[in-house]
Amino acid sequence: MTQLADLAATDFDRATALGPSSEHGPDGAAHRFDVELDAGWSSLIGAHGGYLVAIAVRAAERVATGRGVRTATTSFLRAGNIGPARLEVREIRRSRSLSTVVADLFQDERLVTTSRVTLAEERSGVEWASPAPLAVPPLEECVPVEPPGRVEHLLRVDARLDPASLPFTDGPRAVIRGHIRPFGTRRVDAAWLAMVADWFPPPAFVRVAPPTGGVSIDLTTHLHRPQIDLGEDEWLVGEFEIVTSTGGLAVEHGRIARRDGTLVSESFQTRWTAEG
Repeated sequence: MTQLADLAATDFDRATALGPSSEHGPDGAAHRFDVELDAGWSSLIGAHGGYLVAIAVRAAERVATGRGVRTATTSFLRAGNIGPARLEVREIRRSRSLSTVVADLFQDERLVTTSRVTLAEERSGVEWASPAPLAVPPLEECVPVEPPGRVEHLLRVDARLDPASLPFTDGPRAVIRGHIRPFGTRRVDAAWLAMVADWFPPPAFVRVAPPTGGVSIDLTTHLHRPQIDLGEDEWLVGEFEIVTSTGGLAVEHGRIARRDGTLVSESFQTRWTAEG
């Protein structure tokens, strides 16, 4: 394995680490975490959006202890900059089974993102699954990611993309597919899945030039299976597609699955496609 891969094995955990919690507000209802937005997670504009969501997920896990993240919804209000930031986190509702946590990320006293995270007690319930394999070609037919300058986050996931759905190819469909996994033997967890829902290049870039179709407005990710141990040679597959862009907004539907089609996570992201 390459030196980059060895270094990246712990990069995600280091980059999403939170400082000590300090309680404030009425009755200590809110928690404050100082964070450092890492330059290795820079994107086309500022800090990578999925990386910011992952930090919010980490904070929600710290506040609603003993419960696992199932859904995260984030609104991106302005670009995050590499450097210091703070999270203000509140558990606004805790029932016997569910917690709802709000996590606001600030820089220079301005709100950058606001996230609502739903966490649940682990329990059995009515379950079913209808696996539907994604149309991702075999790993050996896919190609490594070649990011342009400044888009450092693309180097932080081990990935191979479908050559028939690459950005800037003027393809007939706005769809990106490929194989993904963490570097090394790192476990797939809720924060990593929250990040990877925004990791793939925006599907709009298959049809249009950036930044059109690349700016994130809102992102909701549901984690069907938030904890996975991948085998040494096992990969997840992902497919992200935009079928409609109208009125300057497009909705991207993303799926992360095992190779047999068992869904791991599912996302819906609103992207800005207006000109100018």
